[in-house]
Amino acid sequence: MTPETRRAATRRLIEVLRQLDDMAQANIDRSQQIKARIHHLLTRLETGEGLAEIVEAETPPRIPTLITANIEALHDVGATLRKAEAAALRAHGYTMEQIAQLFGVTRQRISMLLKDETPRRMR
Repeated sequence: MTPETRRAATRRLIEVLRQLDDMAQANIDRSQQIKARIHHLLTRLETGEGLAEIVEAETPPRIPTLITANIEALHDVGATLRKAEAAALRAHGYTMEQIAQLFGVTRQRISMLLKDETPRRMR
């Protein structure tokens, strides 16, 4: 791989890591909201309040919505990170077999990740 290819792959990985950092902070914020809502719900349920009244009075987003948002964010950025990291490792001389071993997947899976991630000018 050329030095420019390595630099481009590294720049892409840095971009994705910054996205991951932003997503992680958003997940932390949502997780704090989840914890607060859990404690609020527990307190009210333990005092004998009815679930229906509690849930109907609750303002969105509710706990299941927050959990779903965290899961979806992890899934989306995780997939992007796998592709970018595989491309960067490949550009730095790793074989598909080596990358597959690092990721704990098959060589064929790495081949698909690389095919999805490699910009046309790098192909």
